[in-house]
Amino acid sequence: MTRAATGTLTQRVVWALTGTVALFVTALALLAYLTFDQMEDDLVNDILNTEMDRLVQHARASDEFLPRQGARELGGSMRAWMSVDGQRPAGIPDEVLGLDSGLHLIEPGAYTWHVMVAETGRGKVYLLYDATDNEERVHDFGLIVLGVGAICVVGAYALSRRVATVAVGPLLDLTDRLSTWAPGSPDMAVTRDDEAGRLIEAFNRVQNQVDRSIAREREFAGNLSHEVRTPLAAIRSDSELMLLTQALTPDQRTRLTRVMENVDDVIVCLESARAVARDQLLPPAPVDIADCMEDAWRGYEVQAQNAGLRFDNQIAPGHILTLDRYALLTVLRNLVRNAVEHAAPATLTTRFTDHGVLELSDDGKGIAEADLPFLFRRYYSGRMRDSSVGAHDETARGLGLAIAKRVCDMQGWSLTVESSREPATRGTRFSLRFAAEAGVAPKTQERI
Repeated sequence: MTRAATGTLTQRVVWALTGTVALFVTALALLAYLTFDQMEDDLVNDILNTEMDRLVQHARASDEFLPRQGARELGGSMRAWMSVDGQRPAGIPDEVLGLDSGLHLIEPGAYTWHVMVAETGRGKVYLLYDATDNEERVHDFGLIVLGVGAICVVGAYALSRRVATVAVGPLLDLTDRLSTWAPGSPDMAVTRDDEAGRLIEAFNRVQNQVDRSIAREREFAGNLSHEVRTPLAAIRSDSELMLLTQALTPDQRTRLTRVMENVDDVIVCLESARAVARDQLLPPAPVDIADCMEDAWRGYEVQAQNAGLRFDNQIAPGHILTLDRYALLTVLRNLVRNAVEHAAPATLTTRFTDHGVLELSDDGKGIAEADLPFLFRRYYSGRMRDSSVGAHDETARGLGLAIAKRVCDMQGWSLTVESSREPATRGTRFSLRFAAEAGVAPKTQERI
């Protein structure tokens, strides 16, 4: 696709602008022509009125002023006749003789005459003004105005092409970039053969690529979940059999139990990743918040001990919410891992307030105020500048909190953070507010 191939959209812009200017110029030219023509007529009529007053006064005063046998020449374009007792003056045109008193405009052949007729008491005076030259001047003026208007229209057309190029240019550039970025054919046919049609075609190709990419991601998430579940199930079943049938030392039993718990954690992560990839919400179910918090902590208990992070779960058993347990566990696991990697050594305290807000707070070193607005962005690692924990894992930086925020947005939850580095209030608090439809059961309800 080349810029030279201008299409209908460009031409529509050109003709719209040119047509607007042409209409304006035409209206202005017509107004000027009619105004000039009216001014000429008014000028001639004023001359006739003035001259007729003078003639009537002279005719009343003297019978010799106007000849009764011919015309009195009053200039190159004006003549006067005097008719007494209804007699026909010599040389008066037939078109003038039958006129009544007043102003008249007659056009015999190629001529244009302004005629004024008046009674003097002694006879009738006919005054004729030949305005043929005036009409020719009006005609010449109209041609001049027409020529100027044509020049204006041509100039407007040239300017409109320039304006159309500037206006439609970004659209063409965008189309070229999209066509280069997404080559191929669109699935949907485009019926418009202009810039807009080519842009729609390019967008269709881009949409096809995006749809294919999303389909591949969902297929990958589904395949990964399916393929990994089988070996995970085998690992978990073998671990259960060993715990039930083998004589194990306490250390071996602890390690096998940890293997089973980690397998369960991997399954949770797979389900969460699959749900996020598909933008699909799992059916909500009653969830004990205290149990879910314990499960989230258990997956990082060893790392927390090594980092010096202590856990104080102040959530009383019996807080039941109806929500997606996989989603909540994903959020809590990422918040716990964030505390292990960046808050330790410290104490992580969890509470469930009377307002239905789940809080995870630590008394660690806190987060810089400048980093707080960007904390939930993917790959943002401003906090990492103050932490050596996990510095070797470059790819994991900035993903945990971004995933937690993404899951909260999908569920309609609100995740906020407050932090301070002041000695008296040092620490970080994450607040998780659930959707209203999750509900909070009475605290006396039995744990699930």
